[in-house]
Amino acid sequence: MQQSQPEIYGESEEVAGVLALAWQELLDAHYTAIWVDTSGEGDLQLLGRAGSFGAESPEVEGEKVGAKATEDSWPQGAFFLVEGDGAPRDLAAQLGLLSDQIAAPSMCVPLDGVGIALFWLDSPDGTLGDEWKPVIEVAARASGAHLFQALRLEKLGRSFLQIGEAVGRAVDGREAHREGFSDAVSFYSGLIAREIGLSQGEIERIEYAGLWHGIGRLSVPEAVLESQQLSESDLETVRAAPVWGAQQLAGIEGLEEIAATIRHQNERYDGSGAPDGLAGENIPLGARILAVATRFAAMTNRRRDRAPLSVVGGAMDELAQDAGGALDPQIVQAFVAAMGRKL
Repeated sequence: MQQSQPEIYGESEEVAGVLALAWQELLDAHYTAIWVDTSGEGDLQLLGRAGSFGAESPEVEGEKVGAKATEDSWPQGAFFLVEGDGAPRDLAAQLGLLSDQIAAPSMCVPLDGVGIALFWLDSPDGTLGDEWKPVIEVAARASGAHLFQALRLEKLGRSFLQIGEAVGRAVDGREAHREGFSDAVSFYSGLIAREIGLSQGEIERIEYAGLWHGIGRLSVPEAVLESQQLSESDLETVRAAPVWGAQQLAGIEGLEEIAATIRHQNERYDGSGAPDGLAGENIPLGARILAVATRFAAMTNRRRDRAPLSVVGGAMDELAQDAGGALDPQIVQAFVAAMGRKL
C-alpha cells in the first residue's frame, strides 16, 4: 500500500519536510535543508531536512536550531558556494554547519523571500549545468508560495486561538469564581485527547470546545448566575445554555463538530443526561472528553460555597465514582493515566 503524503498546505514544519524531500529527489542531492523565516524578520528556523551523510550525519537534538538573516546577507538568487562571496555566502556556510554539523553545502537557493534551501550535491565540483537554472527558479518560487501559505495559515490559527481564549475569558469574567475556568477545561480536554491518541486536528478542536464550553452561559442573566437560590425556571435557563451556545456556533463553517461537542457536554454515559438523552458511544467523543474535563476542573476550582477538592483522594475519587454513570469509564481512565495516576 502506498503511504499517503501530508497535505502541502499544512503546518510549516510539515510543508518544509515535504519540500525538502521533493528537492532532494529533484536534484538527486545527498542532503537538503530548508530554513524558513518564521517571523518575517529574518529569524530562520531549520524546519525541513531530507537525505543522509551516513554515519557522519548526527541529528540535531533539543530545540529547533535558529539563525538570523540580515538584509545584506539574504541571497538575491541561487548560487553555488564555490562561486559565492560576501554576506550571503557566509550565511549559507553558517546555515550549512547548523543544518547537520557539516559545513559547506554545494548550493544555496532563496525561496521567494520566505526561506532558504541548502543542497549538498552529488557532483565533483559542487555545481550543476546551466540547464538546471530555469528548473531551480520555478521550483524555488513554488516552494516559497507553499511555505508562505503555511505560515499564513499558522498565523490565522494563532489568531483564532487568541479569539477563543478571549471568548473564554469573557464568559468566565461574568462569574467571580470562574476566573481561568475555561482555560483549565481546555487544558484537561487536550490532555485526554492526546492520551487516547487523537490526531492533532482533533486535539485542537477539542481544546477549542473546552475554551468555548461555557459560551451558552452568555444567554443566562447575570442575576441567575450569581443567585444561590435558583427557581425551576432559572434551572431550565441554565440547563438550556449549552444548546443555545451550540446553536451560535453550528452555523459557522468548520465549527460544526465543536458545536456538537458543546451541545452534548451534559449527556450522561448511562443515558440519563441532557439535552437528548444519548448514552454510551452515541454521545460524541468530544462531549465525553469535555464532560470529564469540566467535572475535574469544577471540583478543583474554588467556589463561593466550598474550597477546591484535592486532586488525590478528592477529585480523582469522585471521577472514579462517576465512571459508568455520568462519565465514560474509558475516558476517565485515560484522564487519570494522563495525570500520572491509577484508578
